[in-house]
Order: sequence, then C-alpha cells, then structure tokens
Amino acid sequence: MPNQPSFAPHRPSWARPLLGIGRRRFVSLAGATSTWLAATAGSALADPGTGANPTNGETDTSNGTTWWVDDVSTIDRMVPRVRETLTATARELPWHGRIIKGNSAGTLYAPIFVRDMATIQPVVPYFLPRDFMRTPVEGFLASQDRFAVSDGAVAATLNWPGAVDKATVVSDEETSAVHAAYAYYRAFGGADWLGSDVDGRQVIDRLGDALGYLWTKRRWQDGSLLYRGHTTDWGDVKRRAGTEPTDLETGDELTISPFDQAWYFRALHDYATMLNAVGRTADAEAQRARAAQVQAETHALLWQSTRGHYRVHAHATEWTDPFDEDAVIPISNVLAIYAGIASPEHLGPIFEATARAEAAAGTSRAGLTLSPPYPDDFFQSRRMAGGEYQNGAVWDWWGGLQIVSEFEHGHAERAINHLDAVARAWEAVDGVHEWFHIPSQSGQGSTQFAGAAGTMAQAVIRGLFGVEVATDGYRVTCRLGDRSGGLRAVRPGGGTVEVVQTVDAASMALDIRADTGTNGLAALRLPDGWDNVVAFINGRPAESRRWQAGNDSYLGLWTIGPGIHSIIVTKLA
Repeated sequence: MPNQPSFAPHRPSWARPLLGIGRRRFVSLAGATSTWLAATAGSALADPGTGANPTNGETDTSNGTTWWVDDVSTIDRMVPRVRETLTATARELPWHGRIIKGNSAGTLYAPIFVRDMATIQPVVPYFLPRDFMRTPVEGFLASQDRFAVSDGAVAATLNWPGAVDKATVVSDEETSAVHAAYAYYRAFGGADWLGSDVDGRQVIDRLGDALGYLWTKRRWQDGSLLYRGHTTDWGDVKRRAGTEPTDLETGDELTISPFDQAWYFRALHDYATMLNAVGRTADAEAQRARAAQVQAETHALLWQSTRGHYRVHAHATEWTDPFDEDAVIPISNVLAIYAGIASPEHLGPIFEATARAEAAAGTSRAGLTLSPPYPDDFFQSRRMAGGEYQNGAVWDWWGGLQIVSEFEHGHAERAINHLDAVARAWEAVDGVHEWFHIPSQSGQGSTQFAGAAGTMAQAVIRGLFGVEVATDGYRVTCRLGDRSGGLRAVRPGGGTVEVVQTVDAASMALDIRADTGTNGLAALRLPDGWDNVVAFINGRPAESRRWQAGNDSYLGLWTIGPGIHSIIVTKLA
C-alpha cells in the first residue's frame, strides 16, 4: 500500500492536521471576495453567523452559503443572485392570527404559492431562518379549515388579508404541501413537530387529510391516478376559455398528467416516512402500497416505450387531438426522475429524449417545458403562443430539478454544462427571470423568481456537491470529477457543512468539515480513467466501495463523524 501523497496547494487551512496548507479566495455573497476559511489547524469551526433575515434587516454575508468551481467561474457568480432573489421575495404577513414568513413566487407576486414553496424548501435552510420553512407549511395546513367545506384541501396561496384561493384546474397543491412538510421534518422538525398542534389537529393528521382529499375528490374513476383540467402537463392555465384560467368549470376537458402522478407518488412516500417516525408503521405500509399502485398505473397509461418518454397527458374525457400530442416531450419526464416514479429502465430513454427536445428547440438550457409546443391559438383561456410562458418556454424553476436529476443519475458533465448555461443566461439578461423566451433570447415575467433561484441553488448544493443535512445525519457526494471546487453550506438554523475538493494529475483530496453533531456519509465522483485507485481517510488507508451511476464512476460511501475529515484518493499506474 503506497503512502498518502504530498498534495498541491489550495486545500483549506483547516485541513492542515494531515497535510497541505493553502487558501482559496471565494466570491462572497455580497459580490466581493473574502478569504475562504482562515481557521488554524485543529481549531473549532468559525461561527457560521445568522444568515439573512429580511424581516429585521440583519444580514451576514461574510460567513454565509457560497461555492466555487475551477474552470467554470460562471457558477460561482450565481451565489449573490440566488441570495438576492430569495431575500427580495421574502415575506412576513399576518394570516388568521399567525405570522407567516415565506417566499412569494417572485417580485411581481404578493402571495406565497404552495407549489412554489415546495420546490424551494430544500434550500431555504441555507439562506433564511428556519421560520421560513415552518410557518408557511403550518399556514397551508391551517388553510384546510378556511374553506366552506373542510375536506382536507389546502389553499393555493397564502396572502394578506387571509382570503383563501384554490386552483382547481391542477392536482398538485396538496402533494406540494406534504413535500414541503417533509422537507421541514427532515431539516429541523423531527417526530416532535409531526405531533405538534395546528389549530386543534396534529401536523401528521392534517397531512393525511390532504392526501385523503386527493383520494376522494381528485382520483379518476376507480383507479389510483389523479386528474386535472386540460393544461400542459404541469401548468395551471387551462385550454378552454372560462371565468378564470386556473378554475375547473363544468364542461372543461379533463386529463391525467405524469406531473401530478410523480408529485403524488413522492408525497405518498414522504408521508409514509413521517408515519413511521411517529410509530404508525401499518399506515406507512399502506401508503407505500398505494404509491406502488400509482407508479404501475402511471407507467401503463402514460409511458411510451416506442418513443422513450412519458406523454404530456392522457385524456380522461372525450377529446380529439388536432395534432400528434403524444410526440410532445414534456418537462414531466425529468421531473418523474427527480420524484422517483420513473423506473430504472426509463432513465436512459428519458435523458436521450430530453436532449433531443433541447436540440430541436435550439437551446442549451435545462428546463424546456415542452417540445414541440402547442399551436399558437391552442390555449383559449390565456393566449400562450408556442415558446411562450407554459407553452414551450424555458423555466429555470424546473431546470434546477432537471440538473439535480442529471447529477444523481450519471450525467454529471451534462449537468455542469447546464449549470454553466443558466449562469451565463442570468448574466446576459441581468436577472433570475421567471421564464425564458428562446426565439427572442429574453427573460420574461418576474425578474427575481424564487423558484428559479431555489432550484438552481439545489442543483449546486445537492446536485454538484451532493450535500444534504438532516436531523439524523449528513451526506456529501462530491460530483466535481476532475475539477477543484468548494462549498460552504451554512444553515442559519444550525448545522454547517464545508467541502473542498482539490485535484491534480494523480491525486485528489476531499476535505470536509461539519458542525452538524451527527454522523455522515462521504463519496466522490472519480475523474475519467481512474480505474485503479487507493484511498486514505484522515491519513489511514480506507476500504472503498466503487460503483457506477450512468456515465459516472464513484468511490466511497465512507461513514464519517462530525468535525474535520480529509479523504485522499491516489491514482495508481
């Protein structure tokens, strides 16, 4: 067994206990530069600070969440835009005796939307205080009692002065509330929060009420699948003209969308996990069985094996397509991977179909909603010409989740290219826009859209660096490959993980520092051609598991504790 190698500079100073000394200057969240971690060997973690709290104006950018990637500096420059957008959209509003702290969809929007909230929840802990996770979830659960009939439905939005609204054309609001609750349970709440009271009813029971509403009120006939109006796969604008584009009315066409089924499948598994946490194991198994049925029926009805992708939707009511609708490649395909409903044999065809769609649309961006789009005059409730809004535009909101899926399922280089394309686009249009119009190469809608900032931050934190922090442990799966880079993921509510990878021709170092107080798992993506390697953890030879995910080779899944750890991998001849 060879000795651990002497290593190149640029490793953080807190890795000195084993070897290497160096500095890496980071782009700070304020846009200037600050020294990356000046801690001395063996010292305690620097105070992570309180992060941003837009309700009292206290912001600490010097020790906040940030990242850098060698050779792809555009990704570094996403950090201040993410923070600025999440801060600009932060809201504090009184709502039926509660103070709700959350994010509106964008600076053009006043309300907090439940479907948007669910997508940004995983990164809220890295930029805002924990109340921005908890209070909107509890507000949406409390909204169940604000309808004329309390049947478990949750409101579409929270807004002052407290009126409730329901977008009845879609079926993803309850599943979004469940997933948002799951994110807070994992990040901070734990089982105690699930048993806490929300207006006289426990959180865990209100989550069951939400899913019960879908089963009794939104399930199509005797099957397990959910129906919605005739929208795109995920959109909230219906085809037929009516009083309100987001309201389902008598005579409207109905469809069964892969988007709703994916979110439903995920919510059922989320709820099962939470049921297990409170000791309701039999109920948890019933939810998992229902999820399996949803998955089987989704594949039977919506998967097109000859085309290699899910159809945009199936029609539940009588309808004749004016064109070949099944040829449309919808964003729900990659979202099905993200939600876990896609089977392993579907992953390759979906990624190939998505690449074809992007090429046909002439974009290098993730998040292409439809390809080809519907005809210009198809939607009558609100005009959406091809390439506009929900009809074939690029949405970074969904693109971030696509990039996470690419990272986690073996397409890391494609994911990095997609991140670079997004970062360049943000700079070109000087904003984190709601959607992007390909023909005019222009950003549209809100110039600071929380969903886009949130999911792109998730693409970096969870996707590129593979960092996840929960009450029961943390995880680092660094997917930089042959690049050097670093992440400081600071949670104002507690728990910081710092990761720095440094690579040279024959060695790579992964330095990790965690103040989570829990154990973690660590792994890394190997550069191409590193077929014969040895690993050291904290200066000692380490047994290593090697595995393949799609195009990518990984090493690790080492169990590590809190504190500082240095992992060295050496390429052998």
